[in-house]
Amino acid sequence: MKTVLFLVIIIYNCNSLFNISKSSADRNGKLFSIFAITNFPNSECTSSSGECGTCMTASECSGQGGQVDGSCASGFGSCCLLYVDTCGGTVDKNNTYIRNPGYPSSYTTAGTCTWTFAKCSSNICQIRLDYDEHTTTAPSSQGFCLTDTVIGDPVTGPNTPTHCGENAGQHLYLDAGAYTADSATLSKVLTGSAARTWKIKVSMIECGSRSLPPGGCLQYLTGVTGTVRSFNFLAPASAYEHLRNQFYQVCVRREKRFCKIGWTQSNDPDSFKLSRDPGIFGSRVEGACNPDSVQIPAGSNGGSNDCRTQPSPATPFPSIDRYCGGTLNCWDNSVTPAEVVSDIVPFRLGVSFNSAEQAGSNNRGFCLNYRQIMC
Repeated sequence: MKTVLFLVIIIYNCNSLFNISKSSADRNGKLFSIFAITNFPNSECTSSSGECGTCMTASECSGQGGQVDGSCASGFGSCCLLYVDTCGGTVDKNNTYIRNPGYPSSYTTAGTCTWTFAKCSSNICQIRLDYDEHTTTAPSSQGFCLTDTVIGDPVTGPNTPTHCGENAGQHLYLDAGAYTADSATLSKVLTGSAARTWKIKVSMIECGSRSLPPGGCLQYLTGVTGTVRSFNFLAPASAYEHLRNQFYQVCVRREKRFCKIGWTQSNDPDSFKLSRDPGIFGSRVEGACNPDSVQIPAGSNGGSNDCRTQPSPATPFPSIDRYCGGTLNCWDNSVTPAEVVSDIVPFRLGVSFNSAEQAGSNNRGFCLNYRQIMC
């Protein structure tokens, strides 16, 4: 009862003070306006057109040379889209899109385009590049990028593999050189007048972010399921050929309560074709995969710990690391696709394509689906 009375007294006193103030204001003929001040962070937003932008005021967006496309922050902010539409330049803002000059029309001018990624703050550890659209000249019939080349140069670590052709949907991570004045770059060397189109989203990843990949990962995927493709996998059927000199790691973030990962061929035609002669469709493993392979550490079909290598009679092994041929399977010379399961953490898929590839082999590369398996 005391508490109730106390609250009633406070409410009464507050109302009394309000009434006294109101009367005083009325007597003095003074008018007061009440303003609602709304603050909101410059967080990521989705524009009306579905692109990724940054939430800010319309005047801030205009001052940064951006375009307003939709609202955010419960309608108080504007979703601002930032573009760099030149052949090269400096990108110093998060969630910026790099587009070819004249986009969405194609670009046919020869030359070298280099973009420098100046960190928007000192604690940026990685630059992520998402290839929303990315068409450059196709490689030769032996997997050489002879006409156009694309390469990323991180502050530390090796350069990205040289790539060309059809690469929409791919992504790359580059070390940004946190707490230094150094910057990562992306370069395109374009020869001739072929039609090229690109639209690349630039994300600057803070050092403490959960989106930050482990060291040594060119690509980093999250979620319990996903798909990984080799570069130029999406080339037209008449130009199937994976690229030469591809050495990198694809990493998958281990989600909570998941202890294993399984890899399977996708439903795409020729979804697993590596280091094989034309007309050969069986699986190959280990020593037969010296030229080109993917690596699934300690993998086995369904996690059975039962694998076989050739020559005949087949030699049993509990697991296999290197896979190639025309079918993904830990039993050598099998034409039946299997789910290859590994419990080695962190979850990784290694890619090793050497510098030689014969023409006409239809070695498209790989398109693999993964799923994480609960403990």
